[in-house]
Formats: sequence, structure tokens, C-alpha cells
Amino acid sequence: MAVEEGGAGPTPYRSLQETPTWALATVCFVFIFTGIFIEYLIHLLSHWLKKSRKTALFEALEKLKSVLMVLGFMSLILTATQGSIIKICIPNKVANSMLPCRQTIIKTTKSIQERMLAAESDSDYCGSRGMTSLISESGINQLNIFIFVMAIMQIVYTVLTMALGRAKMRSWKAWERETQTV
Repeated sequence: MAVEEGGAGPTPYRSLQETPTWALATVCFVFIFTGIFIEYLIHLLSHWLKKSRKTALFEALEKLKSVLMVLGFMSLILTATQGSIIKICIPNKVANSMLPCRQTIIKTTKSIQERMLAAESDSDYCGSRGMTSLISESGINQLNIFIFVMAIMQIVYTVLTMALGRAKMRSWKAWERETQTV
């Protein structure tokens, strides 16, 4: 474990190498257990939909599963290629075109020491070449969060659509019963 210079205790940010194995195993267990539990619930729901002959709802559930799998795969690929994506450099002129919001570009001068530190750091790989990264590490993290929110919204949208459809069908059944009695 990393100790600060004064010996006061552990640093607030530890690498994976400095993380206890029990903590890593606990986090992995929670993720794996949650994934298996959700998969089991989806399996039970699809089995019940097949058994009760609700083919439209079963197909909607299968479509939801496929969309979530695609979004998860996109997030995995984005995370796995994050280091390579950050190192794709584009000219500053191209980076400042077609922005969603107007911004004023402030030109600042860096001292020699700041330029040397920037050239040594991996996060400013393109900055040392006078270019801009295609997408920053922060941008990739925000994109991953956006993919996660899209997956959650897809689930909410599907459940809401199914619930509204079932409610509408119940009102139609009541209307059909009423027309048959007249």
C-alpha cells in the first residue's frame, strides 16, 4: 500500500495493484451476482410469457434483451479501446469546428516547465504535438454514462409501453363486454 511522504497513512487514490484482493473479489462478486440475478429474472419472465401465450410481450422482451446486449457491447468496446482513442490526434482547427455550442478560444502561453510536464503526461499526448485528442478521457467516460442512461431509458420505455398496452387492452375488453350485453 502506498504511504504518503509524512507516513500519515494511505493515499486516497490507489492503483489496482495496491488494492486488496478481497475488495476486488467483493466488487467482482457483486457485479457477477447482479448480472446472473437479472438474467434469471428475465428467464423466468420469458418462461411465464411463453406459458401464458403472450407472444407479443415475449417478443418485446427478446428485443429488449438484444438492445441491452448491443449497448453493453458498445460500452465494453469503448472501454477496451479507450487508450487508443485518446491517442488519436486531430488538428486544433478541426477540433474547434462544428461544436454544439459557441465558445471563445482563449490563447494562453505555457511556461517551459508546464510544456515539459504536458509532454511527459499520457493525458496530454496530443497537446505536446500542438494538436487535440479526438475525444478526451473525460469525454469517453461521459459517453459511457450516456450509454448506461440509454439502457436504463430503454428498459423504462419498454416496461411503460407494455403497461400502457395492457391497460388499453383491459379497457377494450370492458367495452366489448358492454357491447355484447346490449
